[in-house]
This record gives sequence, structure tokens and C-alpha cells, in this order.
Amino acid sequence: MTIPIAPAAPHTAAVVGEIAAIPMLVGRATKPAGAGWQGAPGSSNYVRYAVVYPSPGVPDGNEAEPLEYLDYSCQINVFGASEAQAESAADDIRTALIGKRLTVVGRTTYRVQTPGGPPAFRDDSVNPPVYMAVVEIEFRSQAA
Repeated sequence: MTIPIAPAAPHTAAVVGEIAAIPMLVGRATKPAGAGWQGAPGSSNYVRYAVVYPSPGVPDGNEAEPLEYLDYSCQINVFGASEAQAESAADDIRTALIGKRLTVVGRTTYRVQTPGGPPAFRDDSVNPPVYMAVVEIEFRSQAA
């Protein structure tokens, strides 16, 4: 008998949906269309955005049901034209996700937690520089 491992993609879709509802432009491992500078860099409006980098999840369980749970995590990189814009966007994402039970089809989820994350930083590899903050999240799910 084959025991299926819960797919990570629906978990990622739930995270992306919550960020989009903020509202904030969000992409899955790519910059979303319409994000960033809206004209000439440095002299136009900058639309903040998030990029979700999902993990495949880690199955967990017990002797009777060794794959009962999926421990899901992802890194959410948040971009802004200033440190304040990036930090504010990260705050909005934490508010939307941390402590919430996300809706994943066919699964029951535990509350989203954050293990922390690195500090915001300035990316000087582009001109003008942009800022990035990182929100790391994790949560567990099990079959509904």
C-alpha cells in the first residue's frame, strides 16, 4: 500500500492568496507583473511586492500514520524602494499570516508561525538601490 505525501503546492497557493488579499502583488519564485518601478527607476512610483519561495515540506507522523503531517515552510522576500517601505510590507505580511489557520483543500492546518528571519538589507547591485525584508513562515497540516 502506498501512502501519499501531502503536496506542498496547495499550501503555497494558500500563502500566496493571503498575501494577494492584503492587497500586495505577489509571485511564486518570480517577480510579479506590475511590481517595482513604474517608470524611470528612482524618479517614478515603486510598487512594493513579495516573492514566495516555497519548500517542498517535510512529512511527519507516527508508526501508524508515518506521513500524517506535512511541515510546510517558505521564505517570503519583500521589496521596497526604501527600508521603510520594505519593512512596512513585511509587517503587513506578518499581520496577514502569523497566528492564522490557512485554508488548504483537504487539509486541516495549525496556526502559521515564524522562526524569525534575517534583517532587512539594501541591494546596491541595482541603481537606484532597493530594499528587501524577509519573512519566514512555517505551519503544519494534516488530512482533514
